[in-house]
Parts: sequence; C-alpha cells; structure tokens
Amino acid sequence: MRLLESMHGHMGVLAAVALLHPAILLRKGKALSQRTALSVWLTAMVVVSAFTTGLVIYPAYRQSVRADLFAKSVTAGFLFETKEHIAYAVVALTLGATVAALAAPKEARRPRRLAALLFALAAAVCLLTVGLGSYLVAVQDFS
Repeated sequence: MRLLESMHGHMGVLAAVALLHPAILLRKGKALSQRTALSVWLTAMVVVSAFTTGLVIYPAYRQSVRADLFAKSVTAGFLFETKEHIAYAVVALTLGATVAALAAPKEARRPRRLAALLFALAAAVCLLTVGLGSYLVAVQDFS
C-alpha cells in the first residue's frame, strides 16, 4: 500500500509538470506535429495514471486514514475530501484539452489555443492537488 501511495504522489508531481508541456506547445494554435501530438497523448496518460492509482488506493485510504485525519484536524479531513474532488477536475480538464488539441482541424487555431489554456489550468489545479496531498501526508505522518 505504501508503494502505491508513493507512486501516486510522484505521478501527481510528474503530471503537474507534464501538463505545462502541451500548454506551451499549443499556445500559438499551430497545427500539431507528430511530436506535439505525442506530448498531448503522453500527458493525458500520465494524468490518467496518477488518477487511477488514486482510485486504487482510495477505498483502503478512506477507511484507514480518513477518520484519523478528521481526528487530528477537521480541516485536514475536509482538505482530503477537497483534494479528491479537484483531482477529478484535473482529469476532466486534461481530457477536454486532449480532445480539443487532437480533434481540431489543421486550419483551426482556436481549439488548440483553448487546449493550451485548458492544459495550463489543469497544471495549476494539479499543482494545488499535489500541494494538498503533500500537506495531508505531513499531517498524517508527523502529527
């Protein structure tokens, strides 16, 4: 279980950084090169993988840690719930950006610019999620 928790945290950090790459590449709305398309796909895969590991550990974590978090700090308990909800927003933004980037016709710049904005927003929300997760681990392990 500890290994999956560690993988989840590290993949979350990787996802936050990875989301910036397509945001930068797509900001001008140019037609996708093979490398840019690969960046979009790989970023979506990293984000979905991080989220999936969270889903795998969530039932056990919710049973064993949630009550302890609320006992240590009600704020930490609610931040745990908040983190789970905003992580879903990261996935939704990422998948929306991925579709906008990959499905846009070559001559259409606006969908790719929108994708860049969505990837950047997903990166910011992902960074918030990672920050909350790091805080919660500190509360759990050091309290």
